[in-house]
Amino acid sequence: MNYIRKLAGIEPKEQEESWRVKLAASSANASTQDEPDNFPLRFYVMSFDTLCGKMIDQKLPPGWSEKPPLFLDQNDTERYLKAMCRGGIPPALRSAVWLTSIVRVARPLQSKEETDEFGTLAKVQVLEYGWKCVLDSLFPDHSDKEAVTIPDFGAAPEEVRESIIQDYMTKENGEMCDKGESGLKALTLVLYAAKEYLGIEYCPLLPDLSAIFLSVMPESNAYACIREMSHSNSFYFPLSKIEHLSWCKTFGDLMRKMYPPTALAMARCGALTPEGLDPIFRRFFVTILKREHVLRIMDIYTIEGYKVIFRLGAIILCLAHAYMIPYELGSADAFWRGVKRVAHSDVFLFDILIKQSYGFNGKKYRSRRSFPRRKFIQRIMSYNEKWAENIATDNVMLLTHKPLGFVEGDIPIVLARNAAERLSLAEFLPFSYKATKLELIYSSNVHGRSLEMFYKLCARAKHTITLIEVLNTGAIIGMFATDTWRNTTKVYGDGECVLFRLKPDPVCFPWVHDITKSMRLLNVDADESTSNMRNEVALKQFMISRSNFISMGSNENGQSGLRLDDDLSKGSSARARGFNNEPLAGPDLPEFDVGLVEVYHLLREFDGKAIDGEEDLWKGMFD
Repeated sequence: MNYIRKLAGIEPKEQEESWRVKLAASSANASTQDEPDNFPLRFYVMSFDTLCGKMIDQKLPPGWSEKPPLFLDQNDTERYLKAMCRGGIPPALRSAVWLTSIVRVARPLQSKEETDEFGTLAKVQVLEYGWKCVLDSLFPDHSDKEAVTIPDFGAAPEEVRESIIQDYMTKENGEMCDKGESGLKALTLVLYAAKEYLGIEYCPLLPDLSAIFLSVMPESNAYACIREMSHSNSFYFPLSKIEHLSWCKTFGDLMRKMYPPTALAMARCGALTPEGLDPIFRRFFVTILKREHVLRIMDIYTIEGYKVIFRLGAIILCLAHAYMIPYELGSADAFWRGVKRVAHSDVFLFDILIKQSYGFNGKKYRSRRSFPRRKFIQRIMSYNEKWAENIATDNVMLLTHKPLGFVEGDIPIVLARNAAERLSLAEFLPFSYKATKLELIYSSNVHGRSLEMFYKLCARAKHTITLIEVLNTGAIIGMFATDTWRNTTKVYGDGECVLFRLKPDPVCFPWVHDITKSMRLLNVDADESTSNMRNEVALKQFMISRSNFISMGSNENGQSGLRLDDDLSKGSSARARGFNNEPLAGPDLPEFDVGLVEVYHLLREFDGKAIDGEEDLWKGMFD
């Protein structure tokens, strides 16, 4: 705290006289009329690096204030604060704003004036005294403090120590920074106090969060941040192994629902398991992003909590996956090296990524529901805690690759009879539906060729696979639907819909938002942006069904990814926005004659019950 003492005009040795008194005395020459604005204790504490001793820019950009209220020209509302934090907090104010943001969340009934005071010089002595009391109770002797080591919060302490040194304290020449030892001791004390005084037993995120705090503030403030966060009912981090596993599982579920191709690639290489997600849910992006981008995420995280990890984590992975090369998809380690390569390249534009994450496209706000609400995420987390309890000692749930099973009924199965086709279907389906089997509910050979009968027999089936025989080619194509086919004027379904060719040369085309193009749209002129925005209408045409046709996907020319006419004898296929499919029947067959049509719904493998009758956990995802 020498910095603050020097600011107050007190040398470190002058411990006997309160620096608060001297600060007050230093302002005695100010007139009474000027005192409210000039009184030194009203000013925010400026950031300084306890961890490594690096210099921090102390300049404030226009619009930010050096004392409460934080913003000079706007109402200091929570919405405006969030918007400004997303744009980046000035480095000089990070210590004050991070702490006050956390206190604002942890103490919602406290007045704004009391909350703002936590970031000012008026609160420094209180926080320092509280930290001193904690240390005195934990370390009755100086030798106790010297002997303390980093506790175990879910990872080997020695591994944590080495990773902190490597990622925070190592110079370009490989040597530890000059203040490294003192910074490491400060981190150790803060973590030890969190373990022994606050009672935090398990929290994989805590070591990196503490290190980031100490890079802009003293030990007392870092400890205060962690104390307030731990009282916020898992708003910031999980506090048990079961919670940690359920967070990872929920993130994986959201990825599969929102960005199926990226989720599939991650699942195949092992990067979507709880251990595979360590760079996000254990290391807080430190190993994959530039330091300035980690700090920018922290700016948002302190006011918005864990949701920013889910929101930005998902979109960063989706963007990185779009630029990856094949060998980076071979293993979890290779995948994260690929993410780091992309995140450190010129294509990674962080400010544009933030705008895209929060619903901006071009110069306009595209959608308030660009990501599920917190209540919805919490509902999925609670549901996944049952799963986490079962695997808390295993950490990883392994799935074997095998064909979908089927139920042999009165109607003979034709198009999905062979195991090779059912194995391809198992690979094409979203992760949540792989442990299922097929039951035939409609066959044009038995039930006739009419949409009326098609709708009637599909009326109670929500998740269906439609297989279509292309006459005179030997090809089988199809689509996986996530909602009940029905005669309606509305567009329905969601991003888990899939178009595919089953034979020859099986290939699937899951829907994916063209995120890289959307990011590029933010840099184009207004006319081009408007033109591209019109294409957004075609992007989310998942399922369309009328009295005279059914289809999935569409493009700006009005063509469909796959379409069947009313008598189910004619079909067509063209490239569809979002699915980015090739014409399914072949490049020379945009229109084709249809042979056999079969529709299957999905049964749970372990008990044979239809999954459609269960409560839809994902209902209201963007409400």
